[in-house]
Amino acid sequence: MSDDGWLELSITCDPESAEAISERLARLAPAGTSAEPAVPPVIPADALTPPHDPSAPVRIRAWLPDNAANQAAAAALRDELERFAAIAGSGLGLRGIGELAMRSIPAEEWATTWRAEFPVLRLGRIVIRPPWSEHAAELGDAVVVIDPGQAFGTGLHPTTRLALAGLNRWADAGLLAALPRDGAGIVDVGTGSGILLAAALQLGASHGSGIDIDQLAVDAARGNLERNGLSARATITLGSLPLAHAAPLVVANLVAALHIQLAPLLAAAVAPGGRLLASGIFTARADETIAALSAAGLTLVERWGEGEWVALELTHG
Repeated sequence: MSDDGWLELSITCDPESAEAISERLARLAPAGTSAEPAVPPVIPADALTPPHDPSAPVRIRAWLPDNAANQAAAAALRDELERFAAIAGSGLGLRGIGELAMRSIPAEEWATTWRAEFPVLRLGRIVIRPPWSEHAAELGDAVVVIDPGQAFGTGLHPTTRLALAGLNRWADAGLLAALPRDGAGIVDVGTGSGILLAAALQLGASHGSGIDIDQLAVDAARGNLERNGLSARATITLGSLPLAHAAPLVVANLVAALHIQLAPLLAAAVAPGGRLLASGIFTARADETIAALSAAGLTLVERWGEGEWVALELTHG
């Protein structure tokens, strides 16, 4: 937690601009970005998951410690995004990129800010709930209690939902329960809040690990594992690829540019006969991402999407 509070960066754009905007904000906020409808949807009384409108404007947000250096960097980014919006609107055919807004959030208000925006969500067997909400679990539910803190991964972002859908598929196919009790287990690359790793463990994986390049994410993920009683079955490490040992199951919720850049390392992280679940990919870059991962030695098994985002399942050998 930052003693000086947090600087929230927020910008509204059309879905086709979301990945480009997210990448630019992530340069300042390595813990990741959040994306949600610019206008909160009405949730039916009998539904836990908000309806999805792929054409609705998206609000992209990021948070970083509120200090003079970050304020200056955010102001420079605002100018860069204004230039990008002008070019995108005229030369690239992208629409509706708004102005980057900056808001200071005092440290003592941080928890309250998150609580107002983090509902209980159901995605197949997986139920994501914050610590301050209650849920009457049904038989077979894999309940994950997540306090996102300031790390990416709340279940609200389409890319997180796509990755959770992939974990549901792996669970239904028996892949999580069949993991060997020794070895690497399931590995979550860019773990953020630890939501995917915790969900995999609650769905039946015996053990696993997560890695992230940001200490805030590492701290949040460790706290969430402890909150779910999973600390003895998983470890969270500050760092990145390559892995010391290849794993039978690897999940990576990263933007397309990182999937492409890290494709050889991601392929090396997957043991022979193992599988990679790749999410965070904007539709327009899906084919490019598939090509990079295929060139690194992986084979596409399945592809699914939500709105402008795509997830992939690939095998190694």
